Amino acid sequence: MKKNIIIMLAMILSALSACKKKDVLDIHPDNAVYMGNTSSSGVVSITVTDVGGSAVVTPRLANLADKPVTITVGIGEKTLSNYNQKNNLELQPMAAEDFKFITGNGDTTHGEATVTIPPGSFESSVQIKIDSINTTKYPYSKRLAIPVIIKKVNGYRLLSSPQWTIVQLNRQLRTSIALINNLTGSIELKPKTPYSEPMSEWTFQMSMIYSNLSRSNLTTAFMSSGGGGEFYTRISASNGIQIKNGRDGDDTWTQKALSPNVWLHISYVYKDSKVSVYVNGELQKTFETTPLYLGNTEQSGWSIGNSNYKNNDYIREVRFWNRALTQAEIMDKLYLPQDPATPGLLMYMPFTKEAGLTELTNKWNVTIPSASRISFVDNVIFPASKLEIKQ
Repeated sequence: MKKNIIIMLAMILSALSACKKKDVLDIHPDNAVYMGNTSSSGVVSITVTDVGGSAVVTPRLANLADKPVTITVGIGEKTLSNYNQKNNLELQPMAAEDFKFITGNGDTTHGEATVTIPPGSFESSVQIKIDSINTTKYPYSKRLAIPVIIKKVNGYRLLSSPQWTIVQLNRQLRTSIALINNLTGSIELKPKTPYSEPMSEWTFQMSMIYSNLSRSNLTTAFMSSGGGGEFYTRISASNGIQIKNGRDGDDTWTQKALSPNVWLHISYVYKDSKVSVYVNGELQKTFETTPLYLGNTEQSGWSIGNSNYKNNDYIREVRFWNRALTQAEIMDKLYLPQDPATPGLLMYMPFTKEAGLTELTNKWNVTIPSASRISFVDNVIFPASKLEIKQ
């Protein structure tokens, strides 16, 4: 009997100990910590100039707490590797010694930082400060990022998502661009060797500033003599961009208003008989279409613009890829120049003074309409929302 009593007491004490441990672990079952991001992608893009650059990451609480909550953030290279793999990117992490974490109370560290969310508050922020980028260590061909993860939380559970913010670094670029004061027809690009097989997916990109978006039948680009259905586009201030695939109608427009005199980086992404329209990296609309591909004829190719291009329209680049770029890839390639030998890049025409009006993969013939007036503007700065010239 005495032995049985001892065994029962031991079991009760063990159960009480387990309950106590569970209570400690679940001390705040209605609250949790996560990374507060301004977009669902979890990616923040910043520009680093000759005077540096900075960004802010924000650990948050799901609910208010009645006592301080301590959180440690740090570098998550595995997170960046997974992001690269998912989005077909090659972002490289900046070394911890090349940037600083600065907390709200002024503490400066490298590698990781600890902040406290005070009672009655939802969040605390950590500034990421880059003084400069060493171009010898990080040449312009490298695309850089700082992946920040929540590494440790004291006394609270960590939500499974989002746990990270990726700070993508853009570097200021100075280049020349083309000024179109009069286009007497379309700029034609025809492959020197016609495509013998239909393409199951592709991406066509162009970067423009339109001085006026009220002109009728103002086209961005279209597929001439395509092997599939019709692919013709129009652009307007009120209706956005039209994908004309054999018919007109309100539903053939994105219905996303656009502004003149700003850079519009336009991407048409085709896959599985659908075309997704992106402007400045943001999805505008996805359209159901017929199959769309270049035909196996010398007449089939791409046409850019029309005779409605005039009076201070600017063009930066035109690109054509053999695959459907992801949104992350579109953002990554938004304004930086490309290597013509980049895998998957079928056509690359940068419209710079250095390149002239030539296509740099040397796989396309370019025809500029006669009597067109196209010149070049130097010292144009990217990234920028409007035309920015820095002498």
